[in-house]
Amino acid sequence: MRLTRGGCRLQRFFSSFPEGWPGIGLIFLRLTVALNVITQGIFAIAAASGPALAPWFIGIVAIVIGVALLAGCLTPIAGVSATIGYLAMGVSDLPANAGGAFLAFDLTAISIALILLGPGAFSLDAILFGRREIIIPDGRRPLD
Repeated sequence: MRLTRGGCRLQRFFSSFPEGWPGIGLIFLRLTVALNVITQGIFAIAAASGPALAPWFIGIVAIVIGVALLAGCLTPIAGVSATIGYLAMGVSDLPANAGGAFLAFDLTAISIALILLGPGAFSLDAILFGRREIIIPDGRRPLD
């Protein structure tokens, strides 16, 4: 947060919302993480056996996080959630399957990059929290 001249506070989640090629690159970054999270959520639901609620809960939460990343909605929160999920998946998969663990750590690194870079101009975050145009009227104030 920073203070303006009048003392009002302005809140900004990101320093900028890049457009053009950098913005398109951020779309691909979001797509990579989002589609992987959605896929993992579907696999968790499909693998659920019996009346246990934990796999269903984890699967539904993963799908919601993936959809949020896909739309670019609350990207920092969804990105941190995806990072925590991938770290947990990598640590739990490490003793049995080193290849799966390294894939999870790669997706963790991509998620962290997404958190640090932000959602880009082509996202819901940019529409909700992005740059605003301030129009100053041309009229002159009378001197008192």
